[in-house]
Amino acid sequence: MRVPDYIRKVFDTLPNINRRDVVTFLVCLLVSAFFWVAQSAYLKSDKTITVALRIEGQPEDAVFTTHVPSQLKVTLYDNNIHLLKYSSKSSGVRLLTVDFGRYADVAGNFRISGAELQSLLLNELSSTTQITAISPALIDARYALTKGKKVPVALQSNITMHGNFRDFTPSITPDSVLIHAPNFILDTLSCVYTEPLMAMDLQDTLTSRVPLVLNVGVRATPDSVDVLVPVNQYVEKRFESVPIRVNGLPSDVQMVLFPHTVSMTCLANFRNYNKFTADDFVFSVSYDDVRADQSRQYLPVSFQTLLSDMEVYGVRFEPHEVEFSIEYAEKR
Repeated sequence: MRVPDYIRKVFDTLPNINRRDVVTFLVCLLVSAFFWVAQSAYLKSDKTITVALRIEGQPEDAVFTTHVPSQLKVTLYDNNIHLLKYSSKSSGVRLLTVDFGRYADVAGNFRISGAELQSLLLNELSSTTQITAISPALIDARYALTKGKKVPVALQSNITMHGNFRDFTPSITPDSVLIHAPNFILDTLSCVYTEPLMAMDLQDTLTSRVPLVLNVGVRATPDSVDVLVPVNQYVEKRFESVPIRVNGLPSDVQMVLFPHTVSMTCLANFRNYNKFTADDFVFSVSYDDVRADQSRQYLPVSFQTLLSDMEVYGVRFEPHEVEFSIEYAEKR
């Protein structure tokens, strides 16, 4: 057998050491390590593992009104080699499934004694493994039967925008959920809130899965919702000399406005910036204001647009009032 180069180099640097002695030492060291590992594997010790608790067969109209643990802390005593396998995720002992109907009674009690818990866990363990502690030591809870009630979902949020970005009304999917709870809770429940959604300096549309705030004894289907917060960037756009219209003017009357145009600025959706024109904005005065008060000298300018609030907002214009003169056609 050819000796590896790195071992040959070590031997060449140690010419005064008997090579046979070195090999013998290494073999003895390897054999000692093997026996130490083998002996340690069969030494007994304690190990605490976490076991998830899953309840099957729970009726849709049954809700727990007191706390039921979702996991158990179990301390095991066995040989190290057996305890090592319980650290593997593939070990079946990591999940304990119990049947609701077996441990629930008609009086609303759900109880699994400590002895029963230990028996259920031992069925999943090696025959040599002992259980020295379980936390909690037993499960003793109350449940109630309820018909359920559909209630709207209310979003709790703290959202800020960056610069000229703007957010709009968030959409919640679904916007209502089915709540199962004791009747005295359902009678006072008008909505269910989400966990607070926090987002700072947003520059893009936000989508998030947000869980609901549910107290003990309350179950929701589903227990979380999808939240969409539309976010758009806006830039300032300016139009000069936008004409002012006169509404309700009789055919025999002419009205001259001073000035007859306005200058306006707005914040426009960046995506549709070039699609907006001055024709999308209507500025007008009303002849009815003259009829109501013939002594007035100024008419207020009103503003309208068919554009949506998502396309443009923050419209500012000048002047807000204009002078006018009226000429009546001569009657023949």
